[in-house]
Amino acid sequence: MSNRRPTLIAFLLLPFFGVQAQNTPAHLAYDGMLWSPNDTFYVKGGNWEKAWAFTTTQKDTIDLGTDGFPGQNMKVWTTSDTLLVPYVNAPYEQWLYLKIASARDTTVYRLRFNEQASAYPDAYIQQRKGKVVYTIPAVYELANIILYMTDLAPKTGNYPTQTAYSQEVRAHFSPYKNHPLIRLLNKKCLEDDYWSTYYGFRENSICFDFEGALLSFNTPYKQVYWDNTDVLGGQFRNLLFLVQDFADQSGFRDFYAAHHAYYTQLEKREAALLPVEAMWKWLETAFPQRKDAYKIVFSPLIDGSHSTQQFHKGSFQNPSFQECVMFINSTEAMDARTEYPEKLKEGLMSGIVFTEIDHNYVNDATRQHMDAVHALMTDKNFWATPAAQKNYANTFAIFNEYMTHALFCLYVTETYDKELAQQIIEKRVALMDRRGFVQFKPFMDILLEQMAHRKGTVYAAYGEVVARMKSIR
Repeated sequence: MSNRRPTLIAFLLLPFFGVQAQNTPAHLAYDGMLWSPNDTFYVKGGNWEKAWAFTTTQKDTIDLGTDGFPGQNMKVWTTSDTLLVPYVNAPYEQWLYLKIASARDTTVYRLRFNEQASAYPDAYIQQRKGKVVYTIPAVYELANIILYMTDLAPKTGNYPTQTAYSQEVRAHFSPYKNHPLIRLLNKKCLEDDYWSTYYGFRENSICFDFEGALLSFNTPYKQVYWDNTDVLGGQFRNLLFLVQDFADQSGFRDFYAAHHAYYTQLEKREAALLPVEAMWKWLETAFPQRKDAYKIVFSPLIDGSHSTQQFHKGSFQNPSFQECVMFINSTEAMDARTEYPEKLKEGLMSGIVFTEIDHNYVNDATRQHMDAVHALMTDKNFWATPAAQKNYANTFAIFNEYMTHALFCLYVTETYDKELAQQIIEKRVALMDRRGFVQFKPFMDILLEQMAHRKGTVYAAYGEVVARMKSIR
């Protein structure tokens, strides 16, 4: 390689074409050309390096990219020229088209930085590192109220109808059921995959907060649920002007303020019945992965439809901060079971969060043993009913669902007294059977037996556990 000093592009570039308003146009063209005497150029991005020979590319435009994060750059060089390109467009995507020529051929390289799902300020990290937060964010509750007034919520089958709060929501917001936003979401419910619309709208709402009376794209989160909108902030951001109008017309901010004490009470109760710190500690003694913070986002308008998302600062391979955000239900349905003692409520509620949290650990472990998992679950119909396979279509997803719930049962046996643990586990087995994971009990029994007298970690025994599952057939 040449000893020439690299050219640092400071983005005094010619616009190629822009996509959305942001710091720098997303797509730019370099006003120049790199020369390659030997028909080859090289690219380094993140932790990888690639050489491209013009004679083997088979196409005119070559595409290589890396995840963008502050401080990231990519280097492109030949034996004659070098360019160092910084990522300056956080949190948006950034492309640069480069012409590279040799005596034999000319090609175009699209140098691509992928958009960021999050952008964490240092103050946020300092405040949240090592902590669990339980919260009902204002804009998230606005999104759930909007969905509650549409045809989408009933389709999920996971929304309360008889609580005092749900009745107050209907009384206050029903006069706005003909709002253009409600009509549009009802139309999308008929025309599109309603789950994508439901999750895409609901969960991307945490990317926004109110600044005064106006919605602003100002939280650490930039993309939550990867729907088909191809825009940061997803379906919620695409409809932001209608969301703002609905909030203004319906008096949402006054409604939310009037229920502040109620939300605070729910947040305290959520923390009481969900000992996330204990689960977090247990999982990190069983697996090598480490997370820095957890956030429990919930709404009293959700009875189910849970999900979990991971966010990080820095490179994906070596992040400086990792946060897990879970979207779950409130404790109201559980507290309505007055016949349940407090510890049983805690154990049953814990299953909701534990089986979301442990995906952050289990999924990575499963990937280390995919050949064995595929061989084990060749006959998917043996393991999951057709109804279950609608949401868990491949062997990876099916196995992880078995393992995450079986691990919860292991956690229960090691956390609660024997009689209470048995009650919690029996209800978990019945739940998994209803959900269509028909081999759950023998799967769980094998895991519990294998781990009963373990000396090492769950992670270390993972391969043996997968191998032992063959005995179920």
